[in-house]
Amino acid sequence: MTTIKQHNLAIIFGGKSPEHEVSIVTAFQVSNWINRQKYQCYFIYLDRENTPFLCPALFHKDPHNIITKVINKNNLVRFVKGAIEINQGLIKKKIDLDSALLLTHGGTGENGELQGTLDFFNIPYTGSNVLGSALGMDKVLTKDLLIRMGFNTAPYYWFNISDFNNNQSEIINRLESEIKYPAFVKPASSGSSIGISKVTNRKDLIKAINLASSFDNKILVEKSIENAIDINCAVIGENSLLASVCEQPIFEDNFLSFKEKYLKGGKTKGMAGLSRIIPAPIPQKISDEIRENSKIIFKKIVGSGMARIDFLYQKKTGKIYPNEINTIPGSLAYYLWEASGIKPQQLIERLVELAQERKNQKKNLKFSFESKILDQK
Repeated sequence: MTTIKQHNLAIIFGGKSPEHEVSIVTAFQVSNWINRQKYQCYFIYLDRENTPFLCPALFHKDPHNIITKVINKNNLVRFVKGAIEINQGLIKKKIDLDSALLLTHGGTGENGELQGTLDFFNIPYTGSNVLGSALGMDKVLTKDLLIRMGFNTAPYYWFNISDFNNNQSEIINRLESEIKYPAFVKPASSGSSIGISKVTNRKDLIKAINLASSFDNKILVEKSIENAIDINCAVIGENSLLASVCEQPIFEDNFLSFKEKYLKGGKTKGMAGLSRIIPAPIPQKISDEIRENSKIIFKKIVGSGMARIDFLYQKKTGKIYPNEINTIPGSLAYYLWEASGIKPQQLIERLVELAQERKNQKKNLKFSFESKILDQK
């Protein structure tokens, strides 16, 4: 009987990010989706300062208790070329990795820093590469690119908090004359609606800017598209792209807040706990346009892996506004894929396949050049 070699898969979660706990929830969800006959799993928890620890299998255990135990056990992980190293007593054990499944929402786990580290150590990983991750994470750069691609975007203005502190009156006046109220104030590189406020007057605007600046030094203020609904669509692939069905998130606040996303369904549901309508109750023509636009945006900005692209749809005008890109969406947007006929286990396997495809493409590239510069006299 032939024994099939298991694929050594690192599942990386946590990290230095405002979405640290959201990432833990996703990891506990994903742990139940992985085919253990096909994959040998190594769960790697990054604490809030990005120190990596080796975890036991997660399954249905209590998230808070298991993370506390992992930190106390202090089983540190070191990334090396194509592998990780752990200590077993006085002996270092090296574990070769075939790929890494990234569940690190926001912060250094989604902005390209972790991706760059894994590239440096030649460890294939799921999701977007360094450039796509950085572009998707920065809301200002995303909007700049969307405009260049010809898409509608809400009027916006951005500034660094140091400029605001030095020129507060000038920036406030410009915002009130060009953006006007109501407006959204956002940290440029934060996710899960953390640090976001909707404002209708100067007092709240200043308060919102101060809140956003506690999460990012770069602040985005954009005009609110009134009477618009949120519509989300996910895309997976690289050369051949597949778009999911569209969803309409349902919420009670005046925008889709962190509370609406994560605090209504219990501590283990993540984005799955959000109320939503799938497929979104919008005209088929609009749904088709959003799905097609999602693939165009994905190919241009994200490049490969999987992402969820969030839109605003204004029924009265029929206009569609691409809003944000999430290169590692909460719960891996499995609810969109499940409604599209892809089960969670299949989603994980496809993400790993894409990581391997990108690895194989790199094999054909040259990373050295013999110039003979050092042979010169």
